[in-house]
Parts: sequence; structure tokens; C-alpha cells
Amino acid sequence: MGDIASYVAKKIMERILASPKKTRLHGDVLQILFLHMDPILPLPRLKMLSVLYHVLGAIPSYQGSVGPALNELCLGLQSEEVAPALSGVYAKDLHVRLACLNAAKCIPVISSRSVPQDVEIETSIWIALHDPEKSVAEVAEDLWDLYDCEFGTDYSGLFRALSHVNYNVRVAASDALVVVLDEYPDTLQESLETLFSLYIRDSGVGEDMINSGWFGRQVIAMALHAAADVLRTKDLPVVMTFLISRALDDTNVDVRGRMINVGIMIIDKHGKDNVSLLFPIFENYLNKKASYEEKYDLVRECVVIFTGALAKHLSKDDPKVHAVVEKLLEVINTPSEAVQRAVSSCLSPLMKSKQLCISEDALSLVTRLLDQLMKSEKYGECRGAAFGLAGVIKGFGISSLKKYGVATVLREGLAHRNSAKCREGSLLAFECLCEKLGKLFEP
Repeated sequence: MGDIASYVAKKIMERILASPKKTRLHGDVLQILFLHMDPILPLPRLKMLSVLYHVLGAIPSYQGSVGPALNELCLGLQSEEVAPALSGVYAKDLHVRLACLNAAKCIPVISSRSVPQDVEIETSIWIALHDPEKSVAEVAEDLWDLYDCEFGTDYSGLFRALSHVNYNVRVAASDALVVVLDEYPDTLQESLETLFSLYIRDSGVGEDMINSGWFGRQVIAMALHAAADVLRTKDLPVVMTFLISRALDDTNVDVRGRMINVGIMIIDKHGKDNVSLLFPIFENYLNKKASYEEKYDLVRECVVIFTGALAKHLSKDDPKVHAVVEKLLEVINTPSEAVQRAVSSCLSPLMKSKQLCISEDALSLVTRLLDQLMKSEKYGECRGAAFGLAGVIKGFGISSLKKYGVATVLREGLAHRNSAKCREGSLLAFECLCEKLGKLFEP
């Protein structure tokens, strides 16, 4: 009878502590729990740790009492219990992650630097070491010193964490992965293949699958972006081909924008020395016939942006520059802020081309954008013209505002009482110029 009563009481306590909100019984139940923390008692310590992590996340006001309780529980943990005890580092809440790491330092095999090397343990600490919150990373650094082992080449835990439900874990795993890839470059090719496979897996089949896996695809974009520095020449065609064939038509706007930034970052880092390697990849895609019009248009926009980013590494008298600018001006009409911003950034360095520095060509380009800005019936095209104008002016220099009459046209448009379109266009242009030129521009 006593065993049954004990079992029922335990279940009731678990149910109370598992509540997502504070109840009037929480304090009493915790007090009972705190009376049974002795390191020599045969307690279900991992279960108790899990419950207390939950309580701490749900009711932050208990930090003062739960923190010491976690420390006491950890004093009785054995080496095989270290890995599951570190589950708190994957929590959403900062104070839970900190409490977990501080408690882990109390585990006897850790404090005595005698914990056996274990990939699950090192993965958890390594992820915490790259936590986006500096305070967590600092505590994790102490724990890593106590662990006293090197991170190996088993990245399976890092890859799993890339799809974790909590954003902070995904970010930390992404940064943690890039650091080890830099340290072990021989693992880069296989790791890229794994990232590509994870992206394809998270793309799934059907609209529901595609949307539910977006955060996994998002962090893969983040990982590729962060890995741009460590890519080797032989990796560039592989990554660019993946972007073009798989990622640039992602149905999620955020993911697609991040994938565009991946390509631009890679070009910024490696484009200067690899123009002849990358240009044919982009040109081949732009020259091929579309098999699926909508998908082709989405990807084409991005490839044009990549071409524009790469074109700044061409010589100033290369005839390709003019053609690239024309393609960029076509794409800037796309009603996507991410695309328009990217095109604007690509345009600026191309204005130094000898062809475009000729006064007549420069004036024609500026006039064309102003005309679209003031007269287009479509908001997306007006905003695209504003972004384009800002990019062009930044490239030509602040003096071009006066030289090509831009300031005058915008002031007149702003004062045009009979045309809301002109007033709107002028405001859009002022907004983009302020953003692009910063303190240099004072309307």
C-alpha cells in the first residue's frame, strides 16, 4: 500500500511541476524535492534535472532556489549520466542554459577532469561554446577546459542540432560547425554534401512539408554563409550549382533571401580570383531555355545578381559590364525587397566601368531610372527604381546628384500637388538614398 501511495504522490508532483504555468502548489512540491538532494541517495537524477529545467524555463522567478538544487543533483551524477544532464544547453531560455552549464561543473567526473571522451558530451559543450549569448559561451568555455578533450570529426550531433526547434540552438550549431570545418578542411566536402542532403530532406514533398521544414533550410543557408571563408576553389562550383539547382527558388522568402546572400558572400570572398571559373556557370544558366517558367524566373533573378556581384571583378573596359548592368536593371523590377537591395548593391561598383563613366551613358541611365520612378503604375517597379537610383548614385559619387539633376527632379516631384505618384516616387528615392549614402546624403 505504501508503494502505491508513494507512486501516486510522485506522479502528482511530476504533473504539478510539468505545468506550463506557476500553480499555488509549486512552492510546496519544490520544497519536498529539495529535501531529497543528497548525493548518496539513489535518486532518478536525470528525471529530476529534466523537470527542474522545465520549471526554470516556465517560472524564471525560481532561479534562486532551482539553481542550487541543480548543482546538488549533479554532485551525484555518474559519468554515463553526463551527456543527458547537458540537455539544458538546448533550452530556449538563457537562464536555463546558464543554470545547466553551471550545474554541470559540479559533476564529479567533470570537476576532476576525468570524464571519458564522448561525442555527445563534446557536441553539447561545443554548441554551448558557440551560443549566440556571450554569457553562455563564457561559462561553456570553463566547462570545455574541464572536459579537456579536442572536438573530433564526428559532426552528426551538430547536423542534428541544425534542425532543432529552438533558433538559438540552430544558430550555435551553425557557428560551431563552421569552426570545426575550418580546423578540419578535409571534412569540408563531405559536410557540404550532408548540408545539401539536409536541405533536400527539409524541402520535402508538398506545401505542408516545405513550410514546416523552413527553419532547417534557413539555418543551412546560415551555415553556408558562415562557411564562405573556409571554402576552397574546388568547392565553389559545387556550392554555386547547389544554389542554382536547388536553393534559389525556395518557397520561403526568408530562406531564399539568405541563399542569395550566400552566393553574394562567396563571390565577395572568392570572386576576384575565380572570375573565369564562376562566370561560365552563371552564363550557361542564363542562356539555357526555361523548362519551368516560374521557377526559371525566380532563379534567373538570383543568377543575374550573382553575375552583377562577380562583374565588379572584371576590368573596367570589359564589354560584359554593360550587358550585366542591363540585366540587373531588368531584375530590379522584381517586387522583392531582398532582390532589389541585392541589385542595388551590385550596381554601385559597376558604375566605375569606362563605358558607364561616359557622361551621355551615365545621364541616360539616371534619366531612365527617374522616369520609371515617377511614372510607373506598379509600386514594385517604383521601389525598384528607387533602389536602383540609390545604387547608381553611390557608384557615380554624391556629386552626381547635382550633376545629373537628380536632386532637382526629386524636389519637384515632392512638391507636385497634382500627382501622388510623383510624390510617392520622390519619397521612395529619398528613403533609399538616405539608406545607401548614409550621412553623406542630407536631403
